[in-house]
Amino acid sequence: MTVRLNKLFMMTKFSKRSSASLPSLILLTLVLALSLATDVLAGTSVTNLRCEHRANPLGLDATQPRLSWQLESTERGVKQSAYQILVASSESKLKAGDGDLWDTGKVASDASVLLPYAGKPLMSHAEYFWKVRVWDAAGKASDWSKSGKWTMGLLASRDWSAAKWIGQDSADITNILTGTSWIWFPEGDPVKAAPVGTNWFRREVTIPADRKIKRALFQYTGDNEARGWINDSDIGARNNYKTVKWNDVTTRLVPGKTYVFGLTGRNEGNEPNPAGVVGLLTIEFTSGEPMVIRTDEKWKVSKSPEQGWNTPGFDDSKWVAAKVLGPAGMEPWGETRTAEDRRFPARWLRKDFAMEKKVSRATVYFSGLGLSELYLNGAKVGDAVLSPALAQYDKRQFYVTYDVTKQLHSGANALGAVLGGGRFCSDRSKVYGGVVNFGWPKMILLLRVEHTDGSVSEVVSDESWKSTTDGPIRANGEYDGEEYDARKELTGWSTPGYDDSKWQKSELASIPTGVLCAQMIEPIRITEKLKPIAITEPKPGAFVFDLGQNMVGWCQLKVRGAAGTTVQLRHAETTNSDGTLYMANLRGAQVTDHYTLRGGGTEIWQPRFTYHGFRFVEVTGFPGEPTLDALEGEVVHDDLPVVGEFACSNDLINRIYHNIVWGTKGNYRSMPTDCPQRDERQGWLGDRSEECKGEAYLFDISALYAK
Repeated sequence: MTVRLNKLFMMTKFSKRSSASLPSLILLTLVLALSLATDVLAGTSVTNLRCEHRANPLGLDATQPRLSWQLESTERGVKQSAYQILVASSESKLKAGDGDLWDTGKVASDASVLLPYAGKPLMSHAEYFWKVRVWDAAGKASDWSKSGKWTMGLLASRDWSAAKWIGQDSADITNILTGTSWIWFPEGDPVKAAPVGTNWFRREVTIPADRKIKRALFQYTGDNEARGWINDSDIGARNNYKTVKWNDVTTRLVPGKTYVFGLTGRNEGNEPNPAGVVGLLTIEFTSGEPMVIRTDEKWKVSKSPEQGWNTPGFDDSKWVAAKVLGPAGMEPWGETRTAEDRRFPARWLRKDFAMEKKVSRATVYFSGLGLSELYLNGAKVGDAVLSPALAQYDKRQFYVTYDVTKQLHSGANALGAVLGGGRFCSDRSKVYGGVVNFGWPKMILLLRVEHTDGSVSEVVSDESWKSTTDGPIRANGEYDGEEYDARKELTGWSTPGYDDSKWQKSELASIPTGVLCAQMIEPIRITEKLKPIAITEPKPGAFVFDLGQNMVGWCQLKVRGAAGTTVQLRHAETTNSDGTLYMANLRGAQVTDHYTLRGGGTEIWQPRFTYHGFRFVEVTGFPGEPTLDALEGEVVHDDLPVVGEFACSNDLINRIYHNIVWGTKGNYRSMPTDCPQRDERQGWLGDRSEECKGEAYLFDISALYAK
């Protein structure tokens, strides 16, 4: 406009005789200038450019990524009637208006959401820059938007070049139930032929009041079926005598109390046939020998149930002693499989490499299954946690993409990765809940470096990497928590020149079935932090922190003490009337983290490969008496953009809305889950189909649900 206005002044000739009309000429000039300006849409701008629902995403593998934008205007009723998109191979070309890859020209359309790219073919690794302008109903054009950007990931399996899956496998061990016996009602020979019907078994057990429970397991099965009870609580059945119903009942038991452990044995058929139940209760304590309760003649049995049969103090004097049929493993049932031990240490992997040429751009593509963190020259790459996203791993796995140009050094460099189990290598066994495990933790990596001279170099995962399991993360699992021994920290492990002579050569891992895909959703991040609002001590040495809000994530611990001191953190949503944690609703989830101090000063720690749903945290083993600043809650979920908020004059409705927001975001775990606290945490889509429309008013869930 400035140029046009200047030309108008240059084209106007004035004379002394026309000086009286000078104001009129100036007014005419301004009118003409403003009339020329009517082709530009004032007060309206194109904003919020999105590619595949995200702002400036890295590492896409969609060959026709979809573009979206929004209009902002100071005017009312502005409506888009047309648009023009430019996509360029460089930022300089885009600034010059050269859409060398795609120039749509003026397209008559009000579409502004998920328009597929339709330009020249896109290439792996490449960067693309784009902008858009629009026209309103009167044909006025907006200014060009600010530029957006996306980069491509790996579009074909061959693009992974020489990168290989590496890791450190462990042996899969099948555990067999031993140390107990098959039992049944004492009549005839149940091993060969027992009457069709149901028997009820009970055994009262008192937990010593002076012993702290570390872990309690109640496992059982039967022919045709055995159903378990703790008092009047039904804890499930198993109708396959080749595997047990495995229950972690640690959170259900309290020292000093008496419980009835019950079994309902059912024999089916049209005529007598073999029947029996077999079970084993094992209660481990923090010190001393465990309490072991086997199914044997000490169990009482009846052919008919009576009111209160599974409550403490019930008069079972008319019941009879169970008949021992023989040891677990006997015929006709043979061996019975019990749960595998799925607790294992994290894998630590590293590689030194040199970078001699100057770097113009460096991109790393990385997949660490099940959960992983990537490090370069001693610093974590990115701010994601619990990464990468969950998947049906026999069908696909996700890789993440990072621009690491600024983290690379001239000369010596080092890459490092930490691998946890996640859901790929779950801490739940196939026997326990039919959980599918897909193998042991593994990783694949490609670091692609573009140099200023136009050449390209690569660093890949292969047998040249070193690995160890002898690091500080001694055990990790999403349900049961993390065990960390700071005395075993690997100081400097991801920096150049670290002495890894005691580490072993990385193993080539089995290649996962399915497709390796780009993760095209926002990562899980620590989105906020909560300070405790109170501490109580319901039992000596057991300090319960109240975070003031039911949240999902973990706690950062700050502690100072002697080396070897272990601090335990247990998590729960609410408390009992005496102030202790209420854990029964968590079922088998241990939700317990352990931190062993290295000593020598203040230590700050938070877990990596677990998460909990909680408001209250019980801290035991803390050296001295903790203050409120000893703990901080870190809220963790998919970092989805907030798209709407609600508030009104009614405090109750505002509180309900507040709870909805926290309950919704607490179940974002790279998929919508049903709960974040107990031993389930599954993506039951029936739950979310009722809620997803409402969610869309809170968070931008488009990419998450497209996953």
